[in-house]
Amino acid sequence: LVQHNIEMAKFSGYKRRCASLEAEDWILSIRKNRVIDGFLSKPSSSSKRLLVVLLLFATIQVVLHRYVTPKNDIVAMETVSPPPQRLEFVHITKTGGSAIERAGFEHGINWGACHYTNIKEVGCSNPDIEYTPPNFQSYELTSPWHMPPSMLSEYIRNNSALGKNPYDGADLFTVVRNPYDRIVSEYYCPWQGFSPKFGIGNKTKTQDINDPIKLNNWIKDMITKLSAAMKVFDENNRDITGRIIKRKQGKKYNKDPGILAQKHFVNQVNYIFDNNGNVIVKNILHYENLSDEFHSLMKKYGLSDLELPNKQSGGVYTDTNSLEKKMTYRELDEESIRIINNFAKPDFERLGYTMVEKKFAEDYSLEATVSNLH
Repeated sequence: LVQHNIEMAKFSGYKRRCASLEAEDWILSIRKNRVIDGFLSKPSSSSKRLLVVLLLFATIQVVLHRYVTPKNDIVAMETVSPPPQRLEFVHITKTGGSAIERAGFEHGINWGACHYTNIKEVGCSNPDIEYTPPNFQSYELTSPWHMPPSMLSEYIRNNSALGKNPYDGADLFTVVRNPYDRIVSEYYCPWQGFSPKFGIGNKTKTQDINDPIKLNNWIKDMITKLSAAMKVFDENNRDITGRIIKRKQGKKYNKDPGILAQKHFVNQVNYIFDNNGNVIVKNILHYENLSDEFHSLMKKYGLSDLELPNKQSGGVYTDTNSLEKKMTYRELDEESIRIINNFAKPDFERLGYTMVEKKFAEDYSLEATVSNLH
């Protein structure tokens, strides 16, 4: 009977053959035991039956314990892993964020603006955070999806109108972009650019916007105004520790300049670090290689089905008729370069983008080199 069980263990392949050998070794060790030797030297019918039962039980236990139960445990460890952490998107302006929001919403995920509102162009139609946009310009209340996460946390503590914090308990990801390229994209922005289609700004549809002189003048004016607005805000709305002071705002008092409230061209490092300089956005993607990096990140978080729309045919806020006509960063003049360098210096230094002094070399690359995020 013992031999039969050993043979049964052998038939299942290599691992079970190993089990049978182990069982045989165990049985041999029992045979060497003096107590068992006593049974064998003067065996009676009852001792024989007892020995058979003991050996049968031992054989089954060895095979089951060593090669059945652990095998199932090993399979479980290999195939079952903790579910990925929830992933949330931090939307820095002009870095492909609306396309990411659309990709998420098409797969049942609210990211960025989709948490707060319905946006036809993006496709958002099922917000999950209660939010009423103000009827005045407010750095605190306008477009919270463009708010740096550390500031949003402070504002939510001060103002219940912003609802819950979508970033709580999630891993965060964002997209960064070369500041020279980003500001040219801001110029063409349909919300806050030179000739906005939506929102506020100068309505200059009859003008030729693909004019380097207009581009450079707009950049100098915009950065100058934004820098001044940020300085005034920090002086009037932060305490000595740098924390934001709770304040009341309305249509007729304490309004912020539109250029500040809309949060366009705010430095990108402000989104990545908290007030103490700690990295709070875990995953940094680069606009210059967005499709590949986005795909890799989605795969890491179990969202491999998410794909970005093609910019030419399905880009969000993309004027496909003017793609070939648009100016590039190479139209920036020396003064614009200097102003951008001064304003976006933290982005160049921490994100690894190359800063130029006066003009771009023929081989200048928009891609980041080594970042300095830690």
